[in-house]
Amino acid sequence: MKKWKKILAVMLCLLFVQAPVISLTEPVVAEAAAVKSGLKKENGKYYFYVKGQRVKNTWKNVKTTSGGKTTVSRYYFGKDGAAYAGKRVNGMYVPAVKKINGKYYGFGVAARMLKGIYVVNDRFCVFNSKTGVLDSAKSNQLRKASTYERDAAQLRKLLGKPRKTQVLDSCYGDGKDLMLYYPNFMVSLFKNTKGKEIVLGVLSK
Repeated sequence: MKKWKKILAVMLCLLFVQAPVISLTEPVVAEAAAVKSGLKKENGKYYFYVKGQRVKNTWKNVKTTSGGKTTVSRYYFGKDGAAYAGKRVNGMYVPAVKKINGKYYGFGVAARMLKGIYVVNDRFCVFNSKTGVLDSAKSNQLRKASTYERDAAQLRKLLGKPRKTQVLDSCYGDGKDLMLYYPNFMVSLFKNTKGKEIVLGVLSK
């Protein structure tokens, strides 16, 4: 009898050892990732999300508020969802010019659609102040007036007064170099000892 009791005791011990351990702790629930929405900058590029999905091949107007002032910027997101954007080259901001639905538009390094006068690859581009569409007639007029070594009088007339003028020693000839600073670009001129000015070039700012 004692032998059977010992065998029964051993079997009960084995059952307890093999029995699954039941945890009384609360189950861990994984938090759902926040759904992306609106304009996002990722790996240096801009994207726009609607219910977690990137928009593609479309325009979007984006409101931003800074210092109590609200502005609306326009972006275009291409076939891969990335917004069209310019780039920084040799320390200068060079806009991108893209054809969308048969019309050309300019975009800055922060991907915003441009309006006004800019310099792209050493050539003037004038973007309509309301629609942003490239104005070919005005662009060509400025390009012609800014031809190398052309009399600068016409270019000055078209551009108006610069924000700042810097006078420099000249390597071109007997006279002075002038650097004219405008909001989005710079103009380089040479002024000889008789006061005549000629165009040397235009630069992105």
